[in-house]
Amino acid sequence: METTKTTLKASKVISMSAKTKEKIATVAASLKGKELFTDKIELAKKTLSELKSLPI
Repeated sequence: METTKTTLKASKVISMSAKTKEKIATVAASLKGKELFTDKIELAKKTLSELKSLPI
């Protein structure tokens, strides 16, 4: 029984400095878990609550 290992090659990788990676990681960590577009979410909840049944 022989197993073959395949190496995956990354495509479309943008090269950047360590400082830039650190900045992106900081911004991503601050955005994680936050609700963006709260006004759109509230509008969608209001619209869905007004529906009595969904048309199928």
